Amino acid sequence: MTEAHHLVGHDAAMDEVAAAFASGRMHHAWLIAGIDGIGKARLAKHIALFALLGGRGDFGKIDPQHRVAKLVEAETHPDLLIIRRPVDEKTGAQKNTIPVDDVLKIATFLHKTATHGGWRVVILDEAHALNRNGQNAILKIVEEPPPRTLILITVTTPGILLPTIRSRCRMLELEPLDAEHMRAVLKREAAHVSDEDVTALIDLSGGSIGFALKVLRAEALPLYREMLGILGALPELDAARLHKLADQIGRKADAESFEVLTALLIERLRQTVHAESLHEPVGCVDLALDIWDKTRETFAAAERGNLDRKLAFINAITDIRAAV
Repeated sequence: MTEAHHLVGHDAAMDEVAAAFASGRMHHAWLIAGIDGIGKARLAKHIALFALLGGRGDFGKIDPQHRVAKLVEAETHPDLLIIRRPVDEKTGAQKNTIPVDDVLKIATFLHKTATHGGWRVVILDEAHALNRNGQNAILKIVEEPPPRTLILITVTTPGILLPTIRSRCRMLELEPLDAEHMRAVLKREAAHVSDEDVTALIDLSGGSIGFALKVLRAEALPLYREMLGILGALPELDAARLHKLADQIGRKADAESFEVLTALLIERLRQTVHAESLHEPVGCVDLALDIWDKTRETFAAAERGNLDRKLAFINAITDIRAAV
């Protein structure tokens, strides 16, 4: 078994689930909450495997040669159903919402007989992507589930769900990964990355291994450092330098670079607002808040209207410069 099949950083959550299972009073629905990219869906798969194995095996460690583990990893186990945002066939990107028709498949699945007389497990990933009809549909399921049913719901913002859904689920709050766990996973998943870049990724990702890996995948660290150089020179602005960076992230093929870099810029501005709220006069804080809010809206408008990314990025930096 390799380290790649181990779950890292959520020992307390695993202990809670294991204790519930061992008690014979396993709750039928669990709400797994935490920031984006923290490993909620990965934990849900480990819990699903643990249940489908009847509580046997080493919880949190997957034997890649085990038949049941292979089926769970491939998402082809007959007693496991995973519902998530579907992929848009035209763009290849995930859609923003989970269709209610997909949620309705859960009830049909749960009323079938389990293949080996054990548990039937549903993973509903990113439940914050459910609309009101979808939430009402899942509420009916968690209110009266069939016996030996396990429903694992992941969500970044539990408050967006109906209170009646939350009240029927047992909550698992996942903490962001600490630096030690982040470093271990990054060294495992990206052994080629330098120690300096690993440290930078840990600082930028806020405990989200998913976001750190996205930064790596988008090759966004050099772009981020270039952006910091541009921002650090303000109010002086090297237009040629800005346009070159905007060209790099504005290309249609580099949608992930744009997404990552704009997220990093917004987070940088948020940190500025926080720092100034502690030490600066109210007027300075209000100005920083205005810049942060305007930058978020600039990028959100570009995404909503599929507008020119290069222009959106240039406009955001220009607006920041005007406010400095």
